[in-house]
Amino acid sequence: MAALLLSAGWAQGETCMQLTPSGWKEREDRKEDYLLTGLKEKIGILPLLNGGIWKPEDIVPPEGNVACGDKFLLPESKGGRERWILMDREGNECAHLDVYLFESERMARKEFILERESFSQLGDLVVWGKDVAGERGTWCMYRLSGKSVDCPEFAVRGNLGIDFWTGGRDFSISLPEVEQLFDLFLDRKNHIAAGEELNRALEKKRKRRAEYDREKKEQYLMDEKIGPEERRRMDPWYGMPELCRTIAGFGREQVPVDLLRHEEVLSEELQIPNVHEGCMHFALFHGGIEHGLYLGMFQELRHGAHAVLNPVTPWDDTLTRSDFIEILVAHARSRKEAMELLLKMRFYDPRNTKRDPRDVAAATVVKPGKVGDFDLGCGPVLGPDGALVKGSEQSAVYFLRGNTAVMVLSTDPGYSVLGMARKLDAALEGKGAAPVSQSD
Repeated sequence: MAALLLSAGWAQGETCMQLTPSGWKEREDRKEDYLLTGLKEKIGILPLLNGGIWKPEDIVPPEGNVACGDKFLLPESKGGRERWILMDREGNECAHLDVYLFESERMARKEFILERESFSQLGDLVVWGKDVAGERGTWCMYRLSGKSVDCPEFAVRGNLGIDFWTGGRDFSISLPEVEQLFDLFLDRKNHIAAGEELNRALEKKRKRRAEYDREKKEQYLMDEKIGPEERRRMDPWYGMPELCRTIAGFGREQVPVDLLRHEEVLSEELQIPNVHEGCMHFALFHGGIEHGLYLGMFQELRHGAHAVLNPVTPWDDTLTRSDFIEILVAHARSRKEAMELLLKMRFYDPRNTKRDPRDVAAATVVKPGKVGDFDLGCGPVLGPDGALVKGSEQSAVYFLRGNTAVMVLSTDPGYSVLGMARKLDAALEGKGAAPVSQSD
């Protein structure tokens, strides 16, 4: 992945230089025409750590493979990419890194922040990351992952900066290891040949790759035998609405489900008969599940349904025209899969607002006992005026009935969906509207 570094002096016409395994090169970078107001304020108060002002001749790039603490730094120059790889003793690539020299320490910090703000389009670094300062004038910006930090997004010592690219993989690099990287590029006496330990690490990597290729080949031969239709049926989200697949694909940064403490449920029997497979219970949708609402969107599949209810008119006791109710029902193959999907549903937000997943987890009530045989509730929500919205803890309900996961969510925090959720639960139990058979 090529670096996306913005111009190191978009306002002053300055440039930065990138150090590659083959030497220095200037970057001809694009300019940004705007800065977020909050970002301007943050850049203006960045503390300096007196990490030194370096010249190109002060930088001593490692020649070949060298040790970096208990890891290894390897040059990579292939496929049009010139950067370094940080590898551990098991042969895992912890990160790819690009090295840049800026006009000043403040410029380095500003440009890295601009780059990540532009890349992630997040305006609040307090939510997005945590900065850590080292003893030798090194400053790191980490992305938060649950309660811990993983690989830093970037690090700066003086006007020398390192940009880390992890490819979305869950690796961790500590501050001392970042310090060691800077030491490598600033003092040749720290260059120690990787030696036999690297060969063993690379051999482990080769063995894992060979095992992966073998498993892929076996899977391919199996797929050829069972056919494409049976292969699709083996997908845990087969026959479910597309939103299920999207939610199930949330990563740990978006969904720290371990913070919800659901071990008690996962300790129950995980594989149970799916009594709902092949049938649906949504005849009640077409008759109107609630006064003043109509079915704006409905996707019904063999193993689930996705619906959006819109207000007919802006009744005082219902939603405004801009609000809606979103319902997702998924018949999972097992209790465990249903539970995992339900926990991730709690972090889904159709309004696309920026929320800290840890705050969502903290505001979640596990097993309030309002609907289903297991449910999650949300805490009170603040309105536009900053006050708690009355009854807002019932504006979103998440529950299980057997191995079926259900989400009922209102975009209006003052609108209760609890009654609607109970109607759906009764239908799933066969106590409500008569089920309607439905095939793909």
